[in-house]
Amino acid sequence: MMLATFYVIFLILIGLVIVVFLFLAITSKSDESIFWFGLSAGLLILAVLSYLAKFIAENVFLLFIAAIAFYNGFTDIVLALTHPRTKYILIPGMFIIGVALLAALLWYIPDLSKHLVIVTLGTFAFVFGMFSILMGYYQAEEPKPDVSGIKRDTTCQDHKHEGKK
Repeated sequence: MMLATFYVIFLILIGLVIVVFLFLAITSKSDESIFWFGLSAGLLILAVLSYLAKFIAENVFLLFIAAIAFYNGFTDIVLALTHPRTKYILIPGMFIIGVALLAALLWYIPDLSKHLVIVTLGTFAFVFGMFSILMGYYQAEEPKPDVSGIKRDTTCQDHKHEGKK
């Protein structure tokens, strides 16, 4: 049952990406359109092969989720290590919340334990992604420049090039 759900999601994602690639092929220049047509044809071949051999869709979808989890986790850990105040709180917090969510999912939906690898990767990808979104939302936009040496009510003048007009 769960594998069928992932397969349908996989086919919907491939279909949406094919539509986007075809749109890009139609709207791009003539020399670039062959690239987008080629990518959409490659995804169509992947969809047909996944219909013929279901394990292809399983493995591609599993690798996709693992790549998202790795990328989000890596960027969050690097970002957390650059902030000395949060590095001892954020990294263990991500893992503790991920383990707690995984335990809650397996406790309340015991059928998920049949696909433990997919559920584990998906849960951590979700938690790391939410931490990324929250960190980006609450992060200060840009540091304000130091304007202590600038006097008010004065204009900037270029004294070097005044006489060379």
